[in-house]
Amino acid sequence: MSTSALRQGVADLSTLANADLAELWRTVTNADEARAALLEILPDLCDTYGSAASTLAADWYDETRDGLRVAGRFSAITADLGDLGGDVLARWGIAPLFGADPNWLAAQTLIEGGLQRRIANASRDTVTGSTYADPKAVGWQRVGNGDCSWCEMLISRGAVYTEASSQFAAHDHCQCGAMPQFR
Repeated sequence: MSTSALRQGVADLSTLANADLAELWRTVTNADEARAALLEILPDLCDTYGSAASTLAADWYDETRDGLRVAGRFSAITADLGDLGGDVLARWGIAPLFGADPNWLAAQTLIEGGLQRRIANASRDTVTGSTYADPKAVGWQRVGNGDCSWCEMLISRGAVYTEASSQFAAHDHCQCGAMPQFR
């Protein structure tokens, strides 16, 4: 499976998570209902789809390593997801509904972007964390389409990222991923 296939798989998980979220938006009629519903559902959505993205990335890492015929045995390590901050996302993203002119579209965009980033980070953290633990990996490189100038600049640096040099940084709606680099 190529890096673009992994990134598409993660994007598909985000689409499914946002479809689940769309059901919630159809059931709420005011800001207080939206906040209560988001506080209930977002942590579970983050956990469920984040775990799926982490597993997908671990399988991809192992397939990639095998496909490159890297010597030695190693199995990718799924990221320790801990608390993905679904409740924080709910409180932050709902803010546009509490203004003088409630903006439902702005709230939806904030929540969807934050949910997408959390899901994608589970995949990215699995790949980068596995490169740190894999004795044959020398680091990772950022891969993607460079949809924004910041991502384009980071992608252009190539395989320069290691545990000592950098963590994977991303913004909402970022479609970038990480690719391990081996000796």
